[in-house]
Amino acid sequence: MRLGRLLIIFALILILAVLVIFTFQNLGGTPQEQALPATTDIVIVVQPISRGAVISPEALGFLAYPTEQTISSMFTDINQVAGQIARFDLEPGIPLTSGMVVSDADGLSETGSDAALQIPSGMVAFPIPIDRFSSLAYGLRAGDHVNLITSLMLIDLEQELQTRLPNDAALLSFSDTGQPTVLIIPGGDASPLQIEPVTNTPYFIIPSEVQRARLVSQTVLQNIVVLHVGNYLYTDEKGNVVENAYSTTITTAEGEVIQQVKEPPDIITLIVTPQDAITLNYLIYSGAKLTMALRPSGDDSIVDTEAVTLEYLLDTYDIPVPIQLPFGLEPRVNSLQSPEQQEFLPPTQ
Repeated sequence: MRLGRLLIIFALILILAVLVIFTFQNLGGTPQEQALPATTDIVIVVQPISRGAVISPEALGFLAYPTEQTISSMFTDINQVAGQIARFDLEPGIPLTSGMVVSDADGLSETGSDAALQIPSGMVAFPIPIDRFSSLAYGLRAGDHVNLITSLMLIDLEQELQTRLPNDAALLSFSDTGQPTVLIIPGGDASPLQIEPVTNTPYFIIPSEVQRARLVSQTVLQNIVVLHVGNYLYTDEKGNVVENAYSTTITTAEGEVIQQVKEPPDIITLIVTPQDAITLNYLIYSGAKLTMALRPSGDDSIVDTEAVTLEYLLDTYDIPVPIQLPFGLEPRVNSLQSPEQQEFLPPTQ
């Protein structure tokens, strides 16, 4: 009996010892060594580098990068990059690759402009003229989304001759000697020959003025991204900014600068589809007016709009056509004038 108890106690001690050793090794004891992935030191940017700037060794550093994820275009030696020229703006933390640098200014020019890097594939950049009204009081900035509204003036044309209606009328008559005479009646084609009933005299009804054009406005493009406002700044091969074209400098005869005036921008560049670029080109050369409306940030909705004409205004907003009255305003009003701003004069002491 006593021997059996001793064997049981010995077995329990042995089991406890095994459990202690297992717990010590996996939880509280010396950690088992795990195989770490192999790394390679690659060259990265540690200081901002501008496009066209010569890369200095101080602007570079190393990063331990998983070897299996490295690519052949990465650099592993700073001497391979130092003295090269940045192909575009480089931010700290970016791993350098061979496609980000060029060896000389000629290679830099082959990369194109910075603006081309901002245009999505399948789109193009297209400029349109602007003024204070059409550009939201010069409030538009790169990255804004806008709707483009166009306004056209339409007239009636004689289809075959492609001339403004009404056409002139020509009467052919013969004298007693048989000599033909042509009488041109401006606008006489507006109505057929009439006969005055009292004197039995033939006549034409001709217009009192040339045909009036009819105005129509409609949204033609929606959710268009602004790429740039105004002229682009030029940079030389060293990356130095060249003075903008719309900055006017006034100097004296001795060459002393007395005033530098920066003109407001007169052009804006939009990102559009190739077909929309052709549409804008046609509108500009046809003399149409283009106006931009700023969209809310993050709003990508497309809204169906209805073209606005004089008929649309009268019907939609219930604007009545004034009837003829036996009285009127004095002085007579032939055109609308904007109210003039009152000049503020400080009180006299």
